[in-house]
Amino acid sequence: MENNLWHAKNPKEIAAQFHSDLKNGLSFEQYKNFLKLYGPNTIEKKKRFWLADLLWHQIKSPLVFILIFAGIVAIMLREWSDAAVIGITLIINTAVGALQEGRADKAFDKLKDLVRRRSIVMREGKEMEVDSETLVPGDIIIVRAGDRAGADARIIESKTLSANESELTGEWMPSEKHANMVAETMRITERTNMLWMGTTMTEGWGKAIVVNTAKYTELGKIAASLEETEALPAPFQKGIKRLAHYIAAIIVVASIIIFAVGTMKGQNISQMFLVAVAISVAAIPEGLPIATTVILAIGMGRVLKRGGLIRSLAATETLGSTSIILTDKTGTLTRAEMEVSDIITPEEILRSKRPEENELLPSKLYALEIGILSADAFIENPEAELKNWIIRGKPTETALLRAGIHAGLHPAEIIKRDPRLDFLPFDAERRLAASLNKIEKGSQLSAAGAPEKILNICARVKIGNKIFQLSGKMREQLVHAYQKATGGGSRVLGLAYKTNHWKAMFGKTDKTDAGEDLLGGDFIFVGFVLLHDPLRKDAKYAINEAGKAGLRPIMMTGDHPATAFAVAEQVGLIDTDNRHDAKDDRIMDGERLEKMNSDDLEKIIDKIDVYARVLPHQKLKIVEAWQRRGEVVAMTGDGVNDAPALKRADIGIALGSGTDVAKEAADLVLLSNSFSVIIAAIEGGRVIVDNLRKVVTFLLSTGFTEIILIGGALMVGLPLPVLPAQILWANLIEEGFMNFAFAFEPKEDDVMERDPRAHSSRKILTREMMWIIFGIGMITNFFLFILFTALIYLEYPIQEIRTMMFAGLVIDAIFFVYPLKNLHEPLWKINLFSNPYLLIANAASIILLALALTFPPLQRLLSLVPITMGELSVILGLGVLDLIALETAKFYFITKEEKRLKIV
Repeated sequence: MENNLWHAKNPKEIAAQFHSDLKNGLSFEQYKNFLKLYGPNTIEKKKRFWLADLLWHQIKSPLVFILIFAGIVAIMLREWSDAAVIGITLIINTAVGALQEGRADKAFDKLKDLVRRRSIVMREGKEMEVDSETLVPGDIIIVRAGDRAGADARIIESKTLSANESELTGEWMPSEKHANMVAETMRITERTNMLWMGTTMTEGWGKAIVVNTAKYTELGKIAASLEETEALPAPFQKGIKRLAHYIAAIIVVASIIIFAVGTMKGQNISQMFLVAVAISVAAIPEGLPIATTVILAIGMGRVLKRGGLIRSLAATETLGSTSIILTDKTGTLTRAEMEVSDIITPEEILRSKRPEENELLPSKLYALEIGILSADAFIENPEAELKNWIIRGKPTETALLRAGIHAGLHPAEIIKRDPRLDFLPFDAERRLAASLNKIEKGSQLSAAGAPEKILNICARVKIGNKIFQLSGKMREQLVHAYQKATGGGSRVLGLAYKTNHWKAMFGKTDKTDAGEDLLGGDFIFVGFVLLHDPLRKDAKYAINEAGKAGLRPIMMTGDHPATAFAVAEQVGLIDTDNRHDAKDDRIMDGERLEKMNSDDLEKIIDKIDVYARVLPHQKLKIVEAWQRRGEVVAMTGDGVNDAPALKRADIGIALGSGTDVAKEAADLVLLSNSFSVIIAAIEGGRVIVDNLRKVVTFLLSTGFTEIILIGGALMVGLPLPVLPAQILWANLIEEGFMNFAFAFEPKEDDVMERDPRAHSSRKILTREMMWIIFGIGMITNFFLFILFTALIYLEYPIQEIRTMMFAGLVIDAIFFVYPLKNLHEPLWKINLFSNPYLLIANAASIILLALALTFPPLQRLLSLVPITMGELSVILGLGVLDLIALETAKFYFITKEEKRLKIV
């Protein structure tokens, strides 16, 4: 039964609605009827991917169709090695794609795992353990520390109950639970009287009535959203698809024209068919899918060394195109741990006494002692060296101990000096903790908690070594001080104590109901402790580097706007002198975001740097708004609630400490949780795009050479410049080694200084690449064509001419390699020895060419004849001309880009 207002209802009212009894639970008859009515408490999947569907999704790729065509052609030509390589390529790409496409199922299955638990339930007054899948609305469940909630339930009773809701919300701090009603308008994360399916109890005991099961739970809604959210095709996939269509169209048209012209010019029909087929095989970049896979895999390895685990090959490349980073605060920019940032004493607030730099006032040390005494934390191994101490307890209380240790205090010695007599733990309703300790002259009661609660029990204040009555004006000044600290993003604790005449022990009453009445008044206020989640050491640097790289980092957090703003300022997301204007203009809270429709958000989205108090569905809304603006969006998340948005983002990034569901839905997992890993991964992605474009430029520029040369010869009625077997061997030399070598190219120096749009693979072929492939390709082939016609005119033997053309095609590719190492630098500035794999590949190509020209069996197979050193020198001279033409084109584009940057 779906109802979003259970938190605002009285438990008795809910029990009446389900005809349940708050003490005894449902009867067995009622339970059976409800199980039939509501069904089992499971999250069902609407559909599953079947093997045939998965295979078809991979095969329908246009590049795969080209590969299949190339394979058929290779079989027709009895080129078994080519056919085998193409077949292996098809199998590998299909298998990898199928595995990746099944990831949505895995994420869904992880959600189901959260429900496969046992629950303690009351039925007809009997406490029993049942499978959580059998829970129904109206069931009374009992939870204890370590239990996982089997359904959404409204708390009836609780004793110091808290729950870790990170599985659902991504927030690492436990949520304190109670049975009181809360306002209807409270967000899910603020409904502290509710238990949510899949969350784990960290402390205490609770009793609750089940209100929602299966698809109506918050976890079930996320599962439905995960199913309905479609992962958009990666820019890489879009670019490859366009490129494949482009290549296929050119090859088909060119082959048909060459076949038609050749037959009309009187060439043998069967030979022209073989020529057309051979040209198709040569022009089809069958090495591209394997080379691409190698480039992406090497990129994944490089990112892994930097602390990022990439779970999708396509995502490896998409990282390079990223322009927007939607990042969480906790754990990514901050360390996800509580730390004392300051202690403010009455001396500073009421007497304006400011300590010198690095000076620790005695009053601060005393306040820390009070904090240590009132904390329910301990050192597990005090006998070990200080640096190896393990501190156990709640985050806030362990922070107090760590601060005391850092200040030179020894918590174990303090407790030994002032042994604890009794303790009142922190409670969500009481909002303070207190410890009764024996001191030298009697007893002392130390208290720490919410500042307003602490001030309510204080009648005096300690200023220096003196104690004064707490006047109304003093109280106002203290309230102003903690409100200012809270507004600055800090979490604030108040500290107080009183000594002697404390006779009542906590054990004489129910501690869970104890509040200010039990503690009494007349406490002495000693100060405020300011706590925060400290920034990661590399966070500010990483944000700065992101800005240099043209990236736009944006924070999305469930925290209060003041906390979010403070962290954004510290890390450099917001840099302004006018805090109030900036907060109004550049921060948006979840309440305002909820009221906006998608169109309105899209209009102002570029003005917002920080989103605070955001809910799961709102993260998805932000992702989609940026994508409609044409941006490539990366998003971080760690909770179950983040899974739909992670799946929708172009790059979903999960924290290593996050939930399994988030990791399964993500493309990149940050093993160290650090934002700097994202920047390293984006750098890796840009290197991948660079190397991918080098491979594409090389393969297409060399692949279309034969089309231009043969087509031109046939157009003017000349004989074939090269034979089919020669075309295929040249193709083996050109593509067989050097395309893979580009995968190992190191990063270029300016890779992180370019606009992200320069690395977008939505358009793999850039204008510069088009000029090199077609413009420079035509020029270099024109040189070869002129030589061919000249040799025909000089009546050289046709076999000798074809041998020179064959050598010219291969040398053209060999000379093309080194300028393509860096399209942004002239050849004389490129380190030609930075990639040993390319050197080896180039040497192998030269050896294969030499073998073809000198080894008799190969000569006979390829119909080649020996050529003189003079003829070879002419071919080498053409290679140098090709090199000059390519460098001239690069110089033009480099100069044009430098002028553009100067204008900018």
